[in-house]
Amino acid sequence: MRVFSEKNFDKLSEAYDILFKRNIEAFAEAQKQSKTNRAEKNYTVFYPSFGVKKKDCKFLVYGQAVKGWKLNFNAFAELNRNGFSQKLLEESIEYSNAYHASQNHNPLDRINIYWSNASYNNFVKTEKDRQFYEPSDFRVHRSFFWNVIYKLICEHYDLDKNSFHWSSKPVWSNLYKIAPSERENPSPQEKELQQKISLELVRKELDEIQPVYCIVLTNRSWWLPFQKDLKTENIPFVKNSVIESVEKYGRTTIIVTSRPFAGNSADHAGKISEVLEAV
Repeated sequence: MRVFSEKNFDKLSEAYDILFKRNIEAFAEAQKQSKTNRAEKNYTVFYPSFGVKKKDCKFLVYGQAVKGWKLNFNAFAELNRNGFSQKLLEESIEYSNAYHASQNHNPLDRINIYWSNASYNNFVKTEKDRQFYEPSDFRVHRSFFWNVIYKLICEHYDLDKNSFHWSSKPVWSNLYKIAPSERENPSPQEKELQQKISLELVRKELDEIQPVYCIVLTNRSWWLPFQKDLKTENIPFVKNSVIESVEKYGRTTIIVTSRPFAGNSADHAGKISEVLEAV
């Protein structure tokens, strides 16, 4: 676990945090009661990460569920421990939103730091740097999701793609906040165990942040329960191989895209940009 040496950049409301804890508790109880889950299986939990203050957010970006996050819990071990959900909430906020202020970084600069071996070695120089950005074998350049997001935001704001500037523009979240500790998505059953409160958490994120654009890079089948719960308004658009839905929720335009395991990230970002210019 990295050392949390800096204060938190931003967070959501106390009402959101109560719901976040309830999701952990309900999932743990349901997972413990389920006959199909293994007692030794561990899970990780994710809190939205702010590259920009929520009051200034233009882009809220969603993935499916976090993979390889380092906040682990086990329903069978933790459920009867007093305050375990409060502890996980506090650690989740810190892990997502602590930032290396001495380097003038924001929380999403971790994406830039861990992008490649070269970027990690270039920016992680001191022991304090290594305590905050702990060594890891994972490199973000392998992620189709982040390749699309940074190119989209650079294109939208006309930013240098080789700079860190893009990471100060979005807020990052995931549709499902609980996932297996291994680098895998939650199973259909694991999604079902948390879906009711996951719907409420996404609604609160949209209501509190009120982004201009919400990019859902998951595919429409993952998004469909959330679309139904939010009762979004469908917006007509010119169909292409990337965009699966364009919707309106309050002031926010929601763009739902396909999520290939690999593909042309520049083309993907370009197709989203075309929609942004048209709506």
